[in-house]
Amino acid sequence: MDSIRAVLSPDEIIEPSSPDYAKESQVWSAHKDLHPQLVARPQTVESLSKLLKTLNDTEIDFNIRCGGCGSASSRGVLISMSAFDGFEFNKEEEYVVVGAGQLWRHVDAKVEEFAPGYSVVGARCTYVGVGGGTLQGGVSWMSSELGLSSDPQNMLDAQVVLMDGSVLWASSDSELLWALRGGGGRFGVVTAFKLRAHKYPQKVYSGMILYPREALDELAKKVPKFAAENTDPKVAMHFYCLDMTNGAFVGKPSVPGLGLLVYDAHGEEHGRNEAFKWALEIPGATDTTAGMSYRQVNQLNDMLEAVRGQTNQMMTAVVIPTVTEDLIRRTWKWFDETLLLEPKLNAGTFVLIEIMQKEAFQTVGSRTATGWPRPKGRHILQLGTGALNGCTPEVHSLAVERLAAGAHEICDKYSGGDCLPRDFEEFHDPVEMFGENVEKLREVKKRVDPKNRLRGAYEL
Repeated sequence: MDSIRAVLSPDEIIEPSSPDYAKESQVWSAHKDLHPQLVARPQTVESLSKLLKTLNDTEIDFNIRCGGCGSASSRGVLISMSAFDGFEFNKEEEYVVVGAGQLWRHVDAKVEEFAPGYSVVGARCTYVGVGGGTLQGGVSWMSSELGLSSDPQNMLDAQVVLMDGSVLWASSDSELLWALRGGGGRFGVVTAFKLRAHKYPQKVYSGMILYPREALDELAKKVPKFAAENTDPKVAMHFYCLDMTNGAFVGKPSVPGLGLLVYDAHGEEHGRNEAFKWALEIPGATDTTAGMSYRQVNQLNDMLEAVRGQTNQMMTAVVIPTVTEDLIRRTWKWFDETLLLEPKLNAGTFVLIEIMQKEAFQTVGSRTATGWPRPKGRHILQLGTGALNGCTPEVHSLAVERLAAGAHEICDKYSGGDCLPRDFEEFHDPVEMFGENVEKLREVKKRVDPKNRLRGAYEL
């Protein structure tokens, strides 16, 4: 550790006794906290370069933390990227350069202030990290129209520091840039992204419509109808099975219910009177929708950040081809039965079906066009389980078991190759996720990180 401290300035070193230690090392899922011996927070590319070069010649365990909803940790050194927070807007060429250590809330605010009339294909929750979210695919409200964050038309370039300390823009190494587009962050440490800025509506209709469980029959029919008939890429929707009271956090039993998070970039009048009139008219609906800015839409889920570090939550997300009545009913059955089996899992159990257009995953031409071979599906089935931090091993094991079983119980046909490469729980198989691209990803990895020091959350 002395060799690590020697290449950093005192204000780049955060010891466990420091008041900044918790903020710079906190994980999303509490059980993944490895309590690092040291947090390094390099403030310049040069400092990061020296640090990585030094780490490359040691056997010290280390990991890279962007600060979003991942759970990167280390028993040795944790490198916090939070100082890489720059922002530049080139209006003539319509792109932004953003520091990779930010959360999307920071970028959303800067785009709104310095690039009015534009938006960036980022994330739909402001607490997602720019680095982790982009390198692992990146799904946005804009994705139904413009593809994923990591697509070549959106992620134009990335500044990378390699383990030997060299610094380059990935466009100078086409295979490295290919690997970074959805192949994860195991090839180098990204400090900045060059992203396309798109002209986009600035007034959007969005918000939650909540329903009691008695609305399941009608929603099971009307949600698939919407998914099949909606062809407008500026209109999207999420279907939720969720605990209406957040009972785990207030010491009360769960009240399982249903919700729709609606989105219409044409504005409130179109959303209320055309796109989602049917949803507002379902008996028992509680309407919290309104007209708002694109940034405000992404802020709608900010309340969920309160669980950061409080639960043992795990997640999996599977790309599915269609949404049917039977699938909706199976999602509810899995959700309801999970909470009946163990009420303590109400702290982290949910179902989310993200209803999208095929353009979200099919804008890159072929499965080998980017590091992540895109599944052929259209929508996303996202599942979560978990209990409050400190739960018994038996409760945690049940959470793992129910999450691993979820996609098998819900989907007509399930393959690990349809999973998004952002959740790496013990039952996920990265080789299956990356399919025919695995060998090329390994070749890039061996060339840019021959000692395999950037182990990350998974191994190919």
